[in-house]
Amino acid sequence: MPLCCGRCVQQDVSEPSASRRTGGRVSPVGSQKELTSTTLDSSIASTTLDDGEDKLSVRHTQLHVRARSEHPRYPRRVQVLDAHVPWSSSIEGYRPTDFVAKSVLENDCTVKEGGWADPAEPDREAIARRGSYEHEKRRLPVRFDELGRPLNPVGRTGMCNRGGLGKWGPNHAADPIVTRRCPDKPGTPLEVVVIKRRDTGEWAIPGGMVDAGELVSMTLRREFEEEAGNVPESERERFEDLAGRLFTEANGHEVYRGYVDDPRNTDNAWMETVAMHFHCSPELGKMLALHAGDDAADVQWLEVGTPEYKKLYASHKMMIDMIDLDHCRA
Repeated sequence: MPLCCGRCVQQDVSEPSASRRTGGRVSPVGSQKELTSTTLDSSIASTTLDDGEDKLSVRHTQLHVRARSEHPRYPRRVQVLDAHVPWSSSIEGYRPTDFVAKSVLENDCTVKEGGWADPAEPDREAIARRGSYEHEKRRLPVRFDELGRPLNPVGRTGMCNRGGLGKWGPNHAADPIVTRRCPDKPGTPLEVVVIKRRDTGEWAIPGGMVDAGELVSMTLRREFEEEAGNVPESERERFEDLAGRLFTEANGHEVYRGYVDDPRNTDNAWMETVAMHFHCSPELGKMLALHAGDDAADVQWLEVGTPEYKKLYASHKMMIDMIDLDHCRA
């Protein structure tokens, strides 16, 4: 599945199963000990719940926008105004659309061997073990609603349950930001590898979901090769050699870790990612041929700053804008 949201396409969100409206009231989460055991992390805009004992304040002014937008494989969301996004703001009669994709239910890991989805009922201990980049960074506890479902750290989205995401709470991805200086254009502008998502048709970073027990570094290279390296067998060895030279520890620089403003997010399930920057040397950038894999409709080197660049999927433009240009001089 494409990017940061990579393999999520694999967790297809076709066939909306029952779509209904349900209440989204928030309830306190038990003991302080329980809260401490689920402490996690964040970095984009985040508003949180005030349950009396601790007030989780807004650290950033930006609110999620894409997480309140329509997705082609989701039913329509309830509209949520900016002022009503924070859990601390009260909305009388808030009844978000309740949706979980059929494919998510069919891949319940407690029922299907090799299933990639959580069971239908959220497990607080499992969510705590998984952790959250967004909450860890903020040193804030995960909050749960009265039904025991984790609450999106940024706020309301107009949809509850898991949508097309397999995990309750954070769904972890890894996004490789691969750049080069284009030698064939005046001024050698900076370009980034992007793939076209099959679900929304938007250009995005070629990333994917981190498998259970998998190192983020492994996910970064695997997803890049799967989505941008579908080369003929005769070229496979050369491509893997070039990728090996690109995805080295010394060449990788983390630029972002936290919440992703993604149209698949819901009140109870959301995307988080680790975005790493890998810059190609002039030689490597020229030799690295790109071929779209099964999860992507197309792949290209996209010039940073162009109108197409400004329309990248989810929070991807924001993440690329955070790279250190000192690493891109060559």
